[in-house]
Amino acid sequence: MLQRLISRKLHDEHVAIIDLLGRFARALERLGAGPPAADDATWRVLLPQVGTALEYEITQHFDLEETQLFARLHERGEGELAELLFEDHEVIRGVTRPLLGLVAQAQAGTLEAAGWRTLKALGLELADRLGSHAEKEQGALVPLVDEMLDEATDLELWTQYTS
Repeated sequence: MLQRLISRKLHDEHVAIIDLLGRFARALERLGAGPPAADDATWRVLLPQVGTALEYEITQHFDLEETQLFARLHERGEGELAELLFEDHEVIRGVTRPLLGLVAQAQAGTLEAAGWRTLKALGLELADRLGSHAEKEQGALVPLVDEMLDEATDLELWTQYTS
C-alpha cells in the first residue's frame, strides 16, 4: 500500500488516464472513415473529457514529474529511469498537441472527414503510447516516489501540486 500522498495522487491519475484512454481507443476503433453521427452521445461526453485530461496530463502531471521527481531519481542513482520517462513525455507531447487541436475542432463541429481520420490515427497512437507510459510509471516511478520522499517533502509537494 502506498504511504505518501503524492504517490497515491500519481497512482490515481495514472489509473484515471488509463481508463479514459481505453474508452477513447474503443470509441476510435468503432469509428468508421468519417465523423460519428451528430447525435452520438458517446462522443459528446468523451471529447471534452479527453481534451481536459490530456491538457492536464501534458502540463501539470508531467511538470510535477519533471521538475520535482526526476531530479530526485537522479540523486538516487535512478537517472536512466528519469531519462527514459522524460523521453516518453517528449514523444507524448508531440502526439498530444496536434490531437488537442483536432479534439477542439471536433467539439466545435468543424472537423471534416479527413480530420476525423487524423484524429483517429493520432488518438490510437496516443492511447498506446500514453497508456504504456502510465503503466511503466505505475510499476517503476510510483513505488520509488513512495519510498524516496520523507513525510515533510511529500506534504509540501502534494500541497503545491493540488493547490
